[in-house]
Amino acid sequence: MAIESPLFQSAMELLGHSLSHYNGKKELDRKLVILHLANSIELILKDLVLDSGESIYKNPKETITIQGCLSALEKHEIEVPFLNKVELLIDERNALQHRFGSPNELTSIFYMNIAQEFFKQVLKKHYGQEYDEIISQFAEEQDLAVYNLSNPSNDQELEKLQELAKIHPLGALLSAWSYFEKTTEAFMSEAGLDFGRRRPFMMELTRGRLAHYGIALPEQLLLKIQTMRHIRNMSAHGRSEPTKEEVVETIETIEELEQYLQSLDKDEISERARPDKEEYEEKQREYLKEREALKDRRQPMMEFDQIDD
Repeated sequence: MAIESPLFQSAMELLGHSLSHYNGKKELDRKLVILHLANSIELILKDLVLDSGESIYKNPKETITIQGCLSALEKHEIEVPFLNKVELLIDERNALQHRFGSPNELTSIFYMNIAQEFFKQVLKKHYGQEYDEIISQFAEEQDLAVYNLSNPSNDQELEKLQELAKIHPLGALLSAWSYFEKTTEAFMSEAGLDFGRRRPFMMELTRGRLAHYGIALPEQLLLKIQTMRHIRNMSAHGRSEPTKEEVVETIETIEELEQYLQSLDKDEISERARPDKEEYEEKQREYLKEREALKDRRQPMMEFDQIDD
């Protein structure tokens, strides 16, 4: 598909504008984020419809609705990524257009993340383009730089979230928490603790369930982590807005935890965990063996029932 398409160009311009409003502090900005994101997705879907050979006009003066787009794409077996969430975004836009008020910050963050992932997949699959290369052509450099602060991939980028906290405290907090989860998941895997249906690392850690593997937090750090968890939960559930100071404290706590985990001997932890891992794997094998045996016992009975019928 051609990126020179007017619909494509308009869609990406709206997406670029949405980043400007995402970084804004006003209530109107949050509303415009939703409107721009929804409209950009609708335009790109119409571009996909055109590429399938269908018309986007239902009469000389009116184009098809978003539902018309989805029906046309389904007819041509063109999959729309994150369809259920895209539909929620469209509903949110329609509601905003017919009532006063604006979405809260959590809603803006949720839909921005969905839109980003949607465009990454669509651009790659249908246009043969990389999202990062395309969006850099349509978004202001400063807006893009501020937004990218919310996706730290290492401890240096994590520190940059302190700058984002001045503009976007909630976004910075949730991004820091996401970094924390990725970091701890990687540690669990490297230390051989990623077996079984374990509870989240935070819960295992704060309840002392990892102590017998040699992971016992200093009491002061444990208190900081419990405070961090409380701030995150209150913010993620919309019960309070984090302050810039709380975000900075959260980032510092994550950095301290990261340093502690790096100081541990992963090979030693893995060795301590080996008996539990082997026991778990043995139970899994026994379970699968029993399941297969049960299946074998049921098969003759099913065949007999079919003959009897």
